[in-house]
Amino acid sequence: MRSTRDFLTGLLTGVAVGILTAPRSGKETRKKLTEEADKRSKDLQDQWSKSVEQVKQGYEQAKSKVNDFANKNLQNGNSNVDSAKNQYNQSVEHMADSAHSGIDSTRDSIRVD
Repeated sequence: MRSTRDFLTGLLTGVAVGILTAPRSGKETRKKLTEEADKRSKDLQDQWSKSVEQVKQGYEQAKSKVNDFANKNLQNGNSNVDSAKNQYNQSVEHMADSAHSGIDSTRDSIRVD
C-alpha cells in the first residue's frame, strides 16, 4: 500500500512539474492541469471501486467459511447429544432389566408354595 502511494505521489509530482515547465500560456496550462487532475481522479476512483469489490468478496468468502464451520460443528454437537442420549437410555433400560430380574428372583425365593 505504501509503495502504491509513493508511486502515485511521484507520478503526480512528475506530471505537475512537466506541465508547469512546458512552454504554454497560463490558460493552456490550467486546462492541461484540469484534464490531468480529472484523469487521475478517475483512475483513483476506479482503483477504489476495485478495492471495495475485493474487500466485499473477501468478506463474503470469510462469512461463508465461518457459516460452514459453525454448521459442521453444530451437526457434530447434535450427533454427540444423540449418542449420549442413546447411551443413557440403554443404561436406564439395562438397570431396569436388572431391577426386574432381581425383583423376580426375590419374589421366587420368598414364595411359599
